[in-house]
Amino acid sequence: MINNKSKIKLIIFTFTLIAFAIGYFLLINANKQKIASQKAAQSHEMEVTVITVKSQEVQAFQELPARVSAYKISEVRPQADGIIRKQLFEEGSFVKAGEALYQVDASIYQAEYESAHARLKTAGLKKSRYEQLLKVNAISKQDYDDAVADFVQAQSEVKKANIRLDYAKIYAPISGFVGKSNFTEGALVVANQAQILTTIAQLDPIFVDITLPTRDLMKIGDQKDIPVSIFVDGVEYENNGVLKFSEVFADESTDSVRLRAKFCNSSKKLLPGMFVNVKLHLKPTQSVTVPQRATNRAPDGNLMVWTVDKENIVKAKPIKVSQALGSDWIVSEGLEDAEIVVYEGFQKISDGMKVKTVFLESSVPSSSP
Repeated sequence: MINNKSKIKLIIFTFTLIAFAIGYFLLINANKQKIASQKAAQSHEMEVTVITVKSQEVQAFQELPARVSAYKISEVRPQADGIIRKQLFEEGSFVKAGEALYQVDASIYQAEYESAHARLKTAGLKKSRYEQLLKVNAISKQDYDDAVADFVQAQSEVKKANIRLDYAKIYAPISGFVGKSNFTEGALVVANQAQILTTIAQLDPIFVDITLPTRDLMKIGDQKDIPVSIFVDGVEYENNGVLKFSEVFADESTDSVRLRAKFCNSSKKLLPGMFVNVKLHLKPTQSVTVPQRATNRAPDGNLMVWTVDKENIVKAKPIKVSQALGSDWIVSEGLEDAEIVVYEGFQKISDGMKVKTVFLESSVPSSSP
């Protein structure tokens, strides 16, 4: 007869054997499912279109705001007091340097000139007479020297009077287009007054002053005679200019530096004070480019691409770009030459996933060495 103690041991052994059998069965089944799942995943790898990015020579641009300024500008002011008797130019017309613009009442200055000229004539006669008297010792040498000094002084007064008379006519100091007149005929003007009579501006050639952030100054470097194009409300100006000048000090308030480009403006379409956008045509550089279509935004807002390694495993990779070049980005950081990037299908992939790659036809790697 089996005692109770032996029965209990038998029951425990039986249950243990059953539990072991069930666990073994579940383990074998789980492994089979895992293997089946892996095989299914391998047979259903996500297919993506990829490209090989390349380093190439690209023409970079720098787009900046700018303002047009005159090549030369002159503010015309009177150099004599008087009433404006006549305006001798038409507003908005082209005037040549030395051309008369205004005639100020010259009656006082004419009288001063005639008086000075009369004193000169008298001093000249006295000098001639004293010269003859000195030869016969009728006067002292001192009297003759005084007469000569009076004559020289009279000559100087005539020159001064002639200059003041000439100042009664106001001339154009430079060639260019004259603006509106701020004084009319009959107005009283004062020599060297604060308010200008008119302004003359030379418009051909013409300058365009460009504001460049100091952080972008390294892009320009020591490049000389950089071609520059202008856009006014999106329309490109007919002539290209050349960068001629870079300020040697940065503006502390705006953290920027001023550049100046020179343009042909024979059509007079560019006027001083106009706001324009310019494009600096920088020298070609060797850079990696990637289609904008192959990029997307990471949760932090930065640009990223999906790269594919030799085992066809995809990885999210952040990149930095310097600017757009048509439909591509010029990559400054994050991608190297010959890396493989997902072009289409990245919406359904995740980091570390194995994919099936299909190269875009235009991006098939060359088999040649």
